[in-house]
Amino acid sequence: MTTQMQLPARPRPAGPTRLRRLGAVAALAPLLAVAACSSEAPVTSDPTRRPATTPTATSSSRSTASPSSSGTTTTEATSTPDAKPTRSLVKVRLDVPTLGHVITVSRVVRHIPWPEGNPVAEEAFELVGIRVTLAAGDRYTATLSPNQLFLRLGDLDVKPTTEFAKAFGKSYGQVVGTAKRGETKTGWLYFKIDKGVSPLVLEYHRPAYQVSTTDKVIKAQVFARKIID
Repeated sequence: MTTQMQLPARPRPAGPTRLRRLGAVAALAPLLAVAACSSEAPVTSDPTRRPATTPTATSSSRSTASPSSSGTTTTEATSTPDAKPTRSLVKVRLDVPTLGHVITVSRVVRHIPWPEGNPVAEEAFELVGIRVTLAAGDRYTATLSPNQLFLRLGDLDVKPTTEFAKAFGKSYGQVVGTAKRGETKTGWLYFKIDKGVSPLVLEYHRPAYQVSTTDKVIKAQVFARKIID
């Protein structure tokens, strides 16, 4: 069906043997690549979509998810600033056009207790867990990675943290893995955010792709869906 490679620096050779060789070498290149069943070739990622290591304002435009995206929330408990964890059952779906990715959220936990031995950052920050299912489309080789997901908090986009993954894996759930073409992965995303921030909006940052053998370009875009007030 399809293969994924990173964009080689040299012109693409014609022979199949040469293609296989370059596919291995290209893994060391810094650019992403995607291909489709019709021999559509490497796709470069848009560097402006690269996640920041700390919460920063994004400069690119945002768009809401497609009309087929939907969401409902059922809160099981009412939280107060230093209360026990608040668990909410939600039904939120975010569709990513063209690539065919589907992201669903089924549960949100706010005010997760800080693991023992951590610094006093808990005085200013809140830990949030989100249970997601990542279903990657099967047309292109573009993967669906947790690193492409953010929480939008006002003007800030916050990336997931793996700082507490080991501690939370036992009490809540393991961090979600990357879904390759046609795969589905279910797991958790954990975020460290300022206390008391609402609403929580999940974003998917789609990189830019260019499909060779055609003139098709998939532009970089952000898709968003509110998951809880």
